[in-house]
Amino acid sequence: MTHTKLPLVCNETLHSLEDSLFGERALCRNFVHRYVDMWPGRFERIQAALAAGNNENAMDAALSLRSSSMMVGAARLGDLTTNLIHLLEIGRHAAAAKKLTALLVCGNQTTCQLTMSYINVA
Repeated sequence: MTHTKLPLVCNETLHSLEDSLFGERALCRNFVHRYVDMWPGRFERIQAALAAGNNENAMDAALSLRSSSMMVGAARLGDLTTNLIHLLEIGRHAAAAKKLTALLVCGNQTTCQLTMSYINVA
């Protein structure tokens, strides 16, 4: 399945996260809010590491983004990040850097959707 066929946000995963927090919607909203707030810094960390040619830092930042994305149900962003990680693993840094625009767009769309459909819902 290509990443564009994946949803930006998988509500089933988001509800599973809420269930894992004993149904405490406020705790889950706080977790998702932190994820949204941390998105710009996570992206900038990946971008800076790739620009500096620092594979270790790029990998660390990408792994962090992927795991947190998968936890909040950011399916498409998680998939894009998995692809980026694969490129880093095989040493294709230039190809990884070319994925940054798609990663940025997807991350911005994802955080917007999470904010509108989950965080700001009464």
